Amino acid sequence: MLKGVLGLLGALIVTGLLQPLLFVYSLIYSFWLTVTMKDWARFFVFWYRLIDGFAAALVHALFQLAFALDLTWNVNGEMVEDFVTHEEQTNFSKKNISLSASLGKVSLDGDLNKFGRAFSNFLNFSFNQKSHAEDSWNYHVRREALLKKYFQ
Repeated sequence: MLKGVLGLLGALIVTGLLQPLLFVYSLIYSFWLTVTMKDWARFFVFWYRLIDGFAAALVHALFQLAFALDLTWNVNGEMVEDFVTHEEQTNFSKKNISLSASLGKVSLDGDLNKFGRAFSNFLNFSFNQKSHAEDSWNYHVRREALLKKYFQ
């Protein structure tokens, strides 16, 4: 937990120091680009791309927050396990695995009951995906492999 707090604190410090400098540079550069190219549209294209990039970063941050919430649901996922499968040796209630991934593993193993299949279909509908839980499990497996390869 301390590692995450220190990482966030470091990122906030760097952002506080770097972002104003980058903004001023972008402002000057957008005017320079407009004048040298003699095309006022360049100014608006530059700022459109900049704002679009900030929006994409915000969406990414929100997705990461949603993923973190999914991780917390799984840590407390014993009840979900009892509702979606008769199996007891599952990934529910384990840390660093999302509830969606745990459900996906049970689904891929063919151990979902009727309610579990309905819950999985509800997640598919909610996230506008064909196989949200199964894809979450596949994402988890590949992510763990990358983390092991590069960070352990």
